[in-house]
Amino acid sequence: MVSSFFWPRRLQAAVFVSLSLVASTLRAQEGLALADARAAALRLDPAVRAAREAVTAATARERQAAALANPTLNYGREQTSRTGQSNAQDIAQVEWPVDVAGQRAARMAAARFRREAAEARLSAATQALDAAVLRAYVDAIRAAHRVQLADAAFRTATEAQRVNDERVRAGDVAGYAGRRLRLEAGRYAARRADAAGQARVALERLALLTGLPTAQIMVPTASAFDSTGTAYSALLSSALGSATAALRALPDVGDSLVTRALANRADVQIAQREAQAAQADARLASRERIPLPAISAGYKGERVQSGASMTGVSLFGFVAGFSMPLPLLDRRASAVAAADATARQLDAEGDVARRRVSREVLDALNALRSTEAERTALQPFAGAESRLALRAVNAAYAEGEITLTEWLEAMRAWQETEIALLTLTTDIALRRADLARAVGLPLFPPTESNR
Repeated sequence: MVSSFFWPRRLQAAVFVSLSLVASTLRAQEGLALADARAAALRLDPAVRAAREAVTAATARERQAAALANPTLNYGREQTSRTGQSNAQDIAQVEWPVDVAGQRAARMAAARFRREAAEARLSAATQALDAAVLRAYVDAIRAAHRVQLADAAFRTATEAQRVNDERVRAGDVAGYAGRRLRLEAGRYAARRADAAGQARVALERLALLTGLPTAQIMVPTASAFDSTGTAYSALLSSALGSATAALRALPDVGDSLVTRALANRADVQIAQREAQAAQADARLASRERIPLPAISAGYKGERVQSGASMTGVSLFGFVAGFSMPLPLLDRRASAVAAADATARQLDAEGDVARRRVSREVLDALNALRSTEAERTALQPFAGAESRLALRAVNAAYAEGEITLTEWLEAMRAWQETEIALLTLTTDIALRRADLARAVGLPLFPPTESNR
C-alpha cells in the first residue's frame, strides 16, 4: 500500500522532471545548416539555372549588338570587243555602310537594358528560392518543436496516470479517475502522432527543395522555451540570420519601407529595364527610317588591245563610290508606331509593378505588427508564467485540492497556450522574412556563387 504522504512527492517529482525537459534551454543538434540547405537548393532549382542561362544569353546579345557592320567585297569584270580591238576591265571594291543615324547605339542600349533585366530576373528567382528554403526550414524547426511539446504533455499525462493507478490500488481514489486519465493520455498520444506526421511532411518539403534524402535531414531544435522565454526565439533568429539583422536597421515607417522597396525590388527593376529597352527599340525603329549610306573604294585594272598583232596597253587606278537606299516603298511607319505603343505598354506595366510592391510592403508590415501585438498580449500568460501556474495546479491536484477535471482543463490550457506562443513566435520570424523580401533585402549574405 502506498501512503498518502508518499504519492504526492512522487507525482511532484515526475511533474518536475517532465517540466524540466520542457523548460530546458536551447539544445544545439548537429544537423543541416540553413546555409547548406540553401546551397543545395540553388544547385538543384531549375528556375535559377534557367535564369543564369538567360543572363549568359543576354550578355552575348549585348556583345553582338556592339558589333560593327561587316564590309562587302564586290568584284566585277567587263570585257568588250569588236573587229581588231578588245577591251577588258577588272574592278574590285569594298563597300561599307555608315551609321549616321545612331542605330548601333540604340541597339546597344536596348541589349544592355535587357541584360540588366535578365540579371534582375536571376536575382528574383534566387530570392524566391531563398524565401521558400527559409520558410521550409523554419517550418521544420516549428514542427520538431511542436513534437517536443506534445511529447512533454504526453509524458506528464502518462506519469499522472501511473501515480493515479497507485492511488487506486491504495484505495485513495475511485477507478473512474484512472480511466479518465487513460483517455486523456490517449488524446495526447494522438496529438503527438499528429505532430510527428506534420514534422515528417515539413522535412519532406525541405528535402524536395534541397534534393537531399529525408532521412539525412536534421534541423536544430530548441526543446522548449527557457525561463526567460527566449530559447526558441533565439533559434529562429539564428535561422533567419541576415534577414533579421537587416530588419533591425529598417525604419518602422511604411513610406520609408516603400521607398526602399521601390529602389531594391527585383521585379520593379525588371519592369524598369524592360520599359527602357522598349524605349530604346522605339528609338531604333525611328532611326531605321533614315537610310544608311554606303561608301566604297577599290581597284580598277583595264587592258585595251587593238591591231592585227593585238598589241595593247594596260591601265590601273582606284575607284570610289557612294550609295544610298531610297525609302520609297517602305518608310517604316507601322514599325515605329508599334515600337512606340510597346514602350508605352511596358511603362504602364512598370506602374502596375510599383503599385503592387507598395501594397505588398504595407501588407507585410501590418501583418508583422499585428502578430507582434498578439504575441505581446499572450507573453505574460505563457512561457515561465504558464509553467509556474501548471506546477501549482499539479501540486494542488496531488494534494487533493482540485478535481481531476480541473487538472485536465489546466493541462489543456497549458498546452494550448504554449502551442499558441510557438505559433506566434514562428509567425513573427516568417513575417519578418516576408517583410525583408517585400522591401527587397537579401535573406542571405551575397556569395561568389550568387553575385
